[in-house]
Amino acid sequence: MRNLTDNRPSAAFRRTIGIAVLGLVLPLAACGTGSEPSEPTSSAPTESSSPTDSADSAAIDPTGKWTSPETGDPFLEFSADGQVKGTDGCNRIQTTWEVDGDKILITPFTTTQKACAGVDTWLSKASSATIEGNVMKIADSNGKVVGGLEKEDK
Repeated sequence: MRNLTDNRPSAAFRRTIGIAVLGLVLPLAACGTGSEPSEPTSSAPTESSSPTDSADSAAIDPTGKWTSPETGDPFLEFSADGQVKGTDGCNRIQTTWEVDGDKILITPFTTTQKACAGVDTWLSKASSATIEGNVMKIADSNGKVVGGLEKEDK
C-alpha cells in the first residue's frame, strides 16, 4: 500500500521552486510609486481645471516633449489628455498634469526605482512647472526650481 507522502515533492525540489519564485518576484519589488512629496507651501486651489476645458490651458500649453541634454537624456512628454510620461535619466516616470493659473501642477510620479551611477534624478522631484518661451522650469513640492527642460521641435 502506498503512503500519501510518497507523491509529495522532495524538500530539495520545494526549495528549488521557492528560490525560482523569489527570483521572479524580487525584481517586481524594486518597482514602486516613489516617495510621496510633502504638501506644497501654497494653498490648495478651490477649483481645478483639466487641460482641455479651461481658458488657462489655451494660455499655457505644455503638450509635447520637453527634453534635457543631461546624462540619461531626461524628458517629459505631456499629452493633451492630461497624461505625462518620461524618464528622469534613470527611471521611467508617469503621472497626470493640469493647469492652475500660470502653473502646471504635476501629481506625484509612478516610477521605477533603479539606481544609476552618475545620473542626477532631479526630474523625479517635479511637483509643478512654469513655461517661459521654450523653457519649462521644474519646481519641487516646496516651490524651489530644481531644473529646466527645453521644448523639443518636431
